[in-house]
Amino acid sequence: MSELFKPGKIGLIELKNRFVRSATAEVLATDDGRVTERYFKAYEQLAKGGAGLIIPGNYYVHRMGRAIARIVLVNKDDVIGELKGVVDMMHKHGAKAVAQLNHGGRQCDPKILGATPIGPSAVRDKLSMVKPRAMTEREIEETIAAYGEGARRAKEGGFDGVQIHAAHGYLINEFLSGYTNRRTDRWGGSLEKRMRFLISVYEAIRSAVGRDYPILIKINSEDFVKGGFTLEQCITVCKRLEELGIAAIEVSGGIAEKGLVTIKGDVPMDLVLKNRSFIERFLMKFIEKSMREAARFEEAYFLPQAAAVKKNVKVPVIAVGGMRRRATMERALESGQADFISLCRPFIRQPNLVNLMQKKDGDPITCTSCNRCSIEMLVHYKPMRCYAADAPK
Repeated sequence: MSELFKPGKIGLIELKNRFVRSATAEVLATDDGRVTERYFKAYEQLAKGGAGLIIPGNYYVHRMGRAIARIVLVNKDDVIGELKGVVDMMHKHGAKAVAQLNHGGRQCDPKILGATPIGPSAVRDKLSMVKPRAMTEREIEETIAAYGEGARRAKEGGFDGVQIHAAHGYLINEFLSGYTNRRTDRWGGSLEKRMRFLISVYEAIRSAVGRDYPILIKINSEDFVKGGFTLEQCITVCKRLEELGIAAIEVSGGIAEKGLVTIKGDVPMDLVLKNRSFIERFLMKFIEKSMREAARFEEAYFLPQAAAVKKNVKVPVIAVGGMRRRATMERALESGQADFISLCRPFIRQPNLVNLMQKKDGDPITCTSCNRCSIEMLVHYKPMRCYAADAPK
């Protein structure tokens, strides 16, 4: 039997195979962050498709953390029953479910918030040109508590675990990174101080969900900006989290300011330039070449970083980033570079992908990493689906 279809385990979660559907922004909730029938149907397709673990994305723990429109908010108990319906359905089809908890920090859209975004420091985002407001001590403590409450609601909604989103330039990543965290108090400075926010979030979640409930993390291996979070720092943080009891580590990288370095592939400039002012379109033309260079696709582009983390921890490591061929995935597992394979864009195009791979040999993935889905969802707030010209009907 292929390693891909052998059972695996993350904490107390027993999984039927080694496939993880990595979280993304679905843009399928209501404007106020509630679950819809369309949201339910999208996850029903994924659950029927065969993935062992499904991670719904970007559950915002606080209204000030909304980076993208129409994403589920877990800031009130009213959402628990709605989540339970979704999770029960996924369990019915043999998939386990982990809720990803997030706060957008400085990458939040001011139009969505109706206010200036917040972050550890007032460091302007050079892509969006948004300058956040530095968080007060009270706001930091309030946000930490919100993660704990969000995790409690996820657990009461039936989720098998939660995943802390500490990657991609969002709030926790901002605290970890020397590029975005310029604080001189107990929340900034040395790596030990910069990781205090993440550790406090972990402890708040652990207090809310109990000793044995699985807590996973998605973390940047590197920010790819000068002065940012590095692989060496990532390994130090992961070793600390392992000591605390983290159940699994998904290794990613990059921040929004660097363009599509997180989701390498094509740069659909027609969508990137859509609805932008003349000045923005003019300036974007000057950085198009560097954007394309940063986004140049190579298969398994974060696998070396995942392998480096794996060498330093005993907990399961989840490899994400451009996994497209069966042989690459199997080699990653067989060589011990990773324990699970995480995919996102291929599942948007082919929710039934795992079933297809199990039925026949070869490489049924047809996603070309054109990134039209990514830009439509993350920039233009359109619903999750494949937007390629030859998208499956």
